[in-house]
Amino acid sequence: MKNIWVILKREYTVRVKNKTFVIMTFLAPILVGLFYGGSIYFATKGAEDNTLKKIYIEGNQALCKSMDKSFDHFSFTIPQKNANIEKELTDEKVDGWLIINDVDLKNIDSTQLIVKKSFSLTTKSELNTFIKGQATKLILQSKGITQATIDSSEATGNISMVEENELGEKQQSSAEVKSAIGLVMSFVIYIFIFIYGSMVMRSAMEEKTNRIVEVIVSSVKPFELMLGKILGVALVGLTQFMAWILLSFTLILGIGKYFNIALENSKNLPNTTGKQEMIQSAMDQSNIIESLGQLPYAQIITVFFLFFLGGYLLYSSVFAAIGSAVNQETDVQQFMFPVSMPLVFGIIIAQSVVFQSPNGELAKIFSMIPFTSPILMCVRAPFGVSWTEIFTSALILYTTFFLMVWLSAKIYRIGILMYGKKPTWKDFAKWIRQ
Repeated sequence: MKNIWVILKREYTVRVKNKTFVIMTFLAPILVGLFYGGSIYFATKGAEDNTLKKIYIEGNQALCKSMDKSFDHFSFTIPQKNANIEKELTDEKVDGWLIINDVDLKNIDSTQLIVKKSFSLTTKSELNTFIKGQATKLILQSKGITQATIDSSEATGNISMVEENELGEKQQSSAEVKSAIGLVMSFVIYIFIFIYGSMVMRSAMEEKTNRIVEVIVSSVKPFELMLGKILGVALVGLTQFMAWILLSFTLILGIGKYFNIALENSKNLPNTTGKQEMIQSAMDQSNIIESLGQLPYAQIITVFFLFFLGGYLLYSSVFAAIGSAVNQETDVQQFMFPVSMPLVFGIIIAQSVVFQSPNGELAKIFSMIPFTSPILMCVRAPFGVSWTEIFTSALILYTTFFLMVWLSAKIYRIGILMYGKKPTWKDFAKWIRQ
């Protein structure tokens, strides 16, 4: 243990004193916030096409007449009898030619949109929704329901979700906030397993390439060297994460206070449309802050540290074995791909299954598989996971880690002093048996 502690201390102090480490500790939360904020903005608004689409409409007279107007970024026009629509499409004077061949408006299946430049999927969906809405209004009007009645009957607003805890207390809940937090945590673990695991791998490669390891193993056993590196880099990661958590909580509290002040100030403004928009925006942000306050933080923090550390230890032991065996950077690729596949698969499962059913059977199964549980359990944590599931999954993860350390140590023991030969999977199996 003394030798492991010396190596751990050296790996930790060298990296923590590095200027890049200090800068990224304070800069990373801001960069992550900008990354996700920018991603959300560009996904929802940044790529939105707000240009006015001029569309000629022909066919069903009743429907064409009701559509002969502008709607959002569509301008529908019934063309003149002598209009050369094909030429206007070619000259880009008009964006589309909508031919409504449907007689029975209950089923819009014979309508065609002719374009020279294809519309986006979102624009096509908006156009389709508008046409069906207009057809529905015509059907209702044919049954004696006036336009005024139709307009006054449209419902607005959104439902709010409230959770009831074990004590019967009702709390504000937001599936969007929980999904976002789960995705951020899983993404952070995914990235840093590779970052810190690569540190261990590169450290082993550098010492092997520089022949320093020949001097080191004369004083310590290869297993002690490998474990010291793994634990030292793990402590570096935990130090950085603790700093990030403190900075994040400070930012959340500051943002919450800002929006509460904005909400109070907006109430004193004159009663205008702008005021109502400001109040609504401030209330939406306050609801998000309230939802953040109701999250199961004990489970989230426990899961994050347990599975960040467990996931890192599991994968870094494999990375250390790879780093000890290879002689060149190019040799790493053949081993990294199969090792990284479970993590990539975990991200895919998290996005496609867990957000749809965070407590479903498939999510629970992959939460128990040690190579995917660091990702899946972090995504599920904000939605509430039983302590039994958390500790059962953690027990499986850490048991697998000890097994992988035992196997990796066998590879590390031989590979760290093996020069001049490109290792293969067959060599790994041979070294494990020795």
